[in-house]
Amino acid sequence: MSQDLISQNSLVRVFTEDNLCLHGYYMPTQDKKTIALYVHGFKHTFYWDNFIYPLMEQLNKNNIGFLTVETRGSGKETEFKTKSGENVFIGSKRELLEDAHFDISAWMKFLISQNYENIILIGHSLGTFKVVRYLFEGKYADKVNKIILLAPFDNRANMEVNHAKDWLAKPTYDSWNSDNDFNRIFKFSSTDYNFPILQKISIPTKIIVGSRDSYFNIHNPDHPEEAMNILLKYIPNSEGIIIPKAIHSFKPREDILISEIIKFLSK
Repeated sequence: MSQDLISQNSLVRVFTEDNLCLHGYYMPTQDKKTIALYVHGFKHTFYWDNFIYPLMEQLNKNNIGFLTVETRGSGKETEFKTKSGENVFIGSKRELLEDAHFDISAWMKFLISQNYENIILIGHSLGTFKVVRYLFEGKYADKVNKIILLAPFDNRANMEVNHAKDWLAKPTYDSWNSDNDFNRIFKFSSTDYNFPILQKISIPTKIIVGSRDSYFNIHNPDHPEEAMNILLKYIPNSEGIIIPKAIHSFKPREDILISEIIKFLSK
């Protein structure tokens, strides 16, 4: 089906600039005003997170479109097809974080072709890391109107605590562990760090975290407000909420999560 004929919920696919085939689920709107592009977290994929389904229902009621997408980091070891029909194994074990912008750009290009006025990036967990990087590395970064960071993920700290070196491929481990500002976006344990990447985010930003998220402020998980205060201090146009009793997946308070997303997107 031609992309300009898509008028109802559809399974869609795109090809990245480096010829990888990715899939997603697209819920369009008739007026093509506002749509949210959802980037999943570590080892997940576009249909994994339970809150996606009620979120889509509420977005539809508020005339906001939704596109939830696969990335090359889907699953642990995942086989992808290329444009030429070859098979390649990537997944989170082999994903290079500096390649994440290729995936988001392919999906941004699709939404631009659908003539949306407002495109909002939503990242969950490791997806928050990717959407922030996209604002600086992405081909269509200037088309992003807002971002929502759900349960931001300190990739380096989590790698240290969870011994990721034991199962990540070496190039992937090196990608996660390189010492640059992009890899320290959410390095909340660095008390003397001035978070230059966060300071350069110029678009409206919403941060939503669960109070029982063990991955957020990983060096002091009982005090998520420490990390939240850093985000609100350094991101110029930001607002945030810590949802009581919610974990990394936002269980059992998905209702509050969805309400906060809708409020931010409806402004």
